[in-house]
Amino acid sequence: MRVFALLVLALVSPVSALGQDTPPANLAASELARSRACVEPLARLAELNAQLEPLARRAERLRDLDEAVALEDSSRAAPLDPSDPVEEEVRQWFASDGELARRYVAEGDEAIQERRSEGRAQIRQRLRDEMETLSRSGQERMAAAGDVEAAARPCQNAIFVRSAVLEACETIPSPVCEDARAAEAGGRVRFVEAPEDLWYIEEFRPWADATSLGVNPAGGIGGARTSARARRANVILVVSVEPMIRDRSGLTEEQASEFDANLDSLGISFEHPDFVMAPALGIQLEVTEPLGGETHYLLHFGELSEPANELIWSTPASEGGPFRAVFAAAGAALARLQAGEVVSLTAVRVPEGENPEGEAVFTLSVPSVNQARTVSALLSYMASGELGRDLAALVPPSDPGSR
Repeated sequence: MRVFALLVLALVSPVSALGQDTPPANLAASELARSRACVEPLARLAELNAQLEPLARRAERLRDLDEAVALEDSSRAAPLDPSDPVEEEVRQWFASDGELARRYVAEGDEAIQERRSEGRAQIRQRLRDEMETLSRSGQERMAAAGDVEAAARPCQNAIFVRSAVLEACETIPSPVCEDARAAEAGGRVRFVEAPEDLWYIEEFRPWADATSLGVNPAGGIGGARTSARARRANVILVVSVEPMIRDRSGLTEEQASEFDANLDSLGISFEHPDFVMAPALGIQLEVTEPLGGETHYLLHFGELSEPANELIWSTPASEGGPFRAVFAAAGAALARLQAGEVVSLTAVRVPEGENPEGEAVFTLSVPSVNQARTVSALLSYMASGELGRDLAALVPPSDPGSR
């Protein structure tokens, strides 16, 4: 990428004010097509969500019941529904366990405590079995719905062109149609009257404080990440700094050594024997297709026309998006992030032929608010060895003696 970056950097001219203020040539056609195309998948997604909502409520109730049993506190599950077989079993267990508890206090017989433990394990297993059945039912319904979630992904949080949505709504009933017909804003979906109006909608989210490494809601390892977000029209850019953690057993010895040498060069302590780690940059670019005939997207510091502002990342635009990437960050890039230098993404059109003159189509910059502080704090968390210790607490080393 380095050679390509230098080549494109030499070809790209500065972004003119006109280029930024004028909507890209393909914006109108692209957004009109998106608005029409999203009516049907959003209808399918709404139908799927309606089917899954009772399952979600049931799952939440089962978690409440399990917590009540684990803590031996029936008030956490009250009132119990006697018409529900599972809740009735939980009610009977509380009654039985309460009686055993009173007997244990009176008699002090450890066999009674064993019976209580066995009963608690049995009812919790009953709740787990019910949860597994519920999960299978949800998976079956999602499978039956096919690719509805993938089809609706370009529509999530998008801003639509009202006239195009209403056009599609003439033949396709969908919840989005109600919002499009509403006289006043305030529904679940946002609209513009003309596709060109989208280009003048901008939103920014500053760099957020990173939490310590921990278990995320999906059950994986998460946290220790800071990011900033910028949006123009339906083009969304998220830039993050985060640890890239890899299982050492899945790497060659040379690859693992490169990770270790990189940490040494950055002065970062990381001692978990089963994993390697590198401070990384994450890029998320939500764009469905080239909006101005661009051929590449380039992530960079400052103005592309300045030689000192080398590329951070690049990808061809020809295949369309969205784009995702996480890669080990160079020490120079981390230093510039800590200094609060603005990170931007530029869409570039480089025509074919000898000695082509590149043209910047548009630029999107994430805000630098909180950047220096949050990035520095995260890198200090990595450098101090705290991240490695937190990871070891979450995933103990397979051979503790090797630490």
